[in-house]
Amino acid sequence: MSDIEQLVARFEAGDLLRPSCAVPNLVDLARALAWLAGAQHVELTDGAARLAELIGPCDHLVCLLADGLGMNLVETLPSSAFLPRHLVAELRTVFPSSTAVALTTLATGAWPNRHGVTGQWTHLPEIRNAGALLPFTTRVGGQSLTTLGITVEQAFLLPSLMCSARRDTLAVLPAPIADSLSSAYFCGRKARRGYGTLAEATDIIAARVRAAEAPSYTYLYTPRVDLEAHRFGVKGPGVQAALLELERELERLAEGLHGRARIVLTADHGLLDTPVAQRHLMRPTADLFDVLRFPPSGDARVMYLHVRDGARERMRRSFKERYGDRFLVISVDEAEEHHLFGPGPISTQTRRRLGDLIVIASGAEVIEYAPTWGTARFLSIASHHSGLTPAEMRIPLVLA
Repeated sequence: MSDIEQLVARFEAGDLLRPSCAVPNLVDLARALAWLAGAQHVELTDGAARLAELIGPCDHLVCLLADGLGMNLVETLPSSAFLPRHLVAELRTVFPSSTAVALTTLATGAWPNRHGVTGQWTHLPEIRNAGALLPFTTRVGGQSLTTLGITVEQAFLLPSLMCSARRDTLAVLPAPIADSLSSAYFCGRKARRGYGTLAEATDIIAARVRAAEAPSYTYLYTPRVDLEAHRFGVKGPGVQAALLELERELERLAEGLHGRARIVLTADHGLLDTPVAQRHLMRPTADLFDVLRFPPSGDARVMYLHVRDGARERMRRSFKERYGDRFLVISVDEAEEHHLFGPGPISTQTRRRLGDLIVIASGAEVIEYAPTWGTARFLSIASHHSGLTPAEMRIPLVLA
């Protein structure tokens, strides 16, 4: 059985989840929120229209993105808790199930095959290497992409829908990232305000809604669940503390707004713990790298390889000999045929970023390209995302 046949069989068995426009998904939610916020030229798919109707008309719309809050974590809470009581639907995120990819989808309402952000490290043909688009730096060395001549418009292929939002719009973001280039892009260059604690953020939103004299849209991003899970695993005490904080502040916000606003909470992805034995470092050895045109890019559970002409099968064999069925190696054409990055064709610009071969984890395994730095940090991360497992792909839709 070929690797693409194995992948399809895993989808059919349900132990991996295919990105799909046939089920409620993050793309639908992104378009519904943009439409409700008054963004212009938003195409409402049937799924987006259903979600917009579910959210309903409101004078004040508050969207919370809880990084890493997969359904597997929501399901650990007692049924009497705030999140389970207000859970209205399960959504499916995009692939790779990674923050940079999902946030770009939320901003653009587009699938990754069109918006072109392919993982934590996206290959940029302009520099012939990978860039980390959230901090807007090179993968190796952390050099600013701006100093290399990369503009935000080059990095992010589609504009944010929030550029044309007609409502009074504010993004409430952790203070260290509030003024970043990527944050400005995601928010359509609308007003942003930094916060220190989640309690401070909810106070900002409550005061803003109470004082509003015109319809408003407020976006809040909170990374704590994701950060704690990366450090200690999804069952760690830090994650439980982060969940309790989110529960407490969300309920306090809802009570403080007295029904003046509609609160929508979702996530970018879930997380899956990875035992130490399943964390792999891909060193730049000759047998693998003399057939590559550029260094690998991608994420923890997905890697993109730009392969020299005539060397694809050699690369496949080398990878399979080294890692076996722990990773599936498919072509970009196969990924397009099975709509891994969304329905329809992969755009020309996105295809240039993806390369030729895609390495996908078949389960909890992770792999990191390790040239000379960062290996100790990677090996210390307890929980990861970016794969196709239900733990990573299932996200909640909470309305209050």
